Amino acid sequence: GDGFTEAELAAAIDPLNRPWNPEREYEESSIGQLVPGPRAVTFMGRVVHLNTFFGHHPKQPRAAGFHSIILKDDSAAILIKLYFAQDLYPLKLGQLLTCWTAFISDASKPGGKIIPSVIVGANMFPGRATSDHIMIHTNESSESICRAPLEYRKTQPLPGLMTLDSWINGGHDGIVGAKILVCVRSIGGKKVIEKKDGSKSELSDVMVFDHTASAKLTVWNRMIDGIGDWQAGKTVLLISNPGYKLAYIGNKGSIAILPQTLVDVNPDFPDADWLMKYAVGLTKKESLCLEFPEDIWDIEAAEYGVCRNLYTLAELDRWVRTEELPQFTGFINVTIIEMSLVKLYRQRMLMCSECCGVPVYSMSMTTTCGNCSKVVNLYLNPKIMGLLLDETGCIAPGKLLWSPRAWEILFGRPIKEVTEMTLEEVKSFEQRAMFMRLHLVFGW
Repeated sequence: GDGFTEAELAAAIDPLNRPWNPEREYEESSIGQLVPGPRAVTFMGRVVHLNTFFGHHPKQPRAAGFHSIILKDDSAAILIKLYFAQDLYPLKLGQLLTCWTAFISDASKPGGKIIPSVIVGANMFPGRATSDHIMIHTNESSESICRAPLEYRKTQPLPGLMTLDSWINGGHDGIVGAKILVCVRSIGGKKVIEKKDGSKSELSDVMVFDHTASAKLTVWNRMIDGIGDWQAGKTVLLISNPGYKLAYIGNKGSIAILPQTLVDVNPDFPDADWLMKYAVGLTKKESLCLEFPEDIWDIEAAEYGVCRNLYTLAELDRWVRTEELPQFTGFINVTIIEMSLVKLYRQRMLMCSECCGVPVYSMSMTTTCGNCSKVVNLYLNPKIMGLLLDETGCIAPGKLLWSPRAWEILFGRPIKEVTEMTLEEVKSFEQRAMFMRLHLVFGW
């Protein structure tokens, strides 16, 4: 008949999975080489800005909405209106895309919104226009492609880059082309707010930092789905043309994503590498460091072997600072001077872990993360043990990483039963354990 086949309907609704065999040849080009006009070109770039609008558009009445995307490679950026018939495209910030289109428009024409670094644009509707197509790269071999920031030149500082503290304290006011380089500290849960017109919007607050300050980055609506792969202490963001949101009295302002804001995820240049190393070092210092590493030391040999060395804390400190040994084991003999078991029990912080860069506390073996809703396995809080002392030195609270077996030997019961202890039992144990002298098998 004159109707559509199921294959044709599926190709229009889900263009990513349609078989695409173009009749024309497409010329490979970088974004910086694109020229407005009719021309079959293919180009590649990473998503640095993403927004989604629903509703019918006069130019594309068959579309249910469109994604407004800014795509960049190492040379320039392009504004793309990617229309969809029904299903949204699974787009995220930092994703690598390859696009095929037959027409490039001028994004700098009068009357349009001027976005720095964006001089060309493209309107694409892969579900309807056979000349348009898009491919989302997911393979690891493409991770290093299009990572360099715009305007970056080797051995030269990146133009407009400033510290977060400088940007907050005046750098946001009237400076064109401002850029800040930050690392993700934590990702907040999704919130729903109701606007004055009755419509609802979703937002998520991401805490970011550099070596000078920390601030809040607010991510809205569709862009929230694009931050799911960000990792606290590991994901670095280069934010170009950031917006400044005034804070309430007594608080500093926060970072806003405006239509002209570009967000490079894990950019490849020396400043980003330095910030990554700084963040890793800072995370190690601040981390609860809870999960005990397995299969590193031969615990049986250390505890029952022929060679069992007893160290003082001073000898141990001197040994690890002077000897370049990958690892070693031994004994220390210390006295418990302080203990916070009762305090943490009353604060309901006996068990703890980390998720989304945020500490998670509970009184049970597992709990649900308030940000990502994942089930998190918890461990006994290392700060249960306070100051440990011998004749030559001391160990500060929380600086020892205890294995589950060590906790069970100390308490004389499984960890699950420790979480079920009553307040009177906790008080009694802490009183008995204070000033107890004990041998500990350690690994370094």
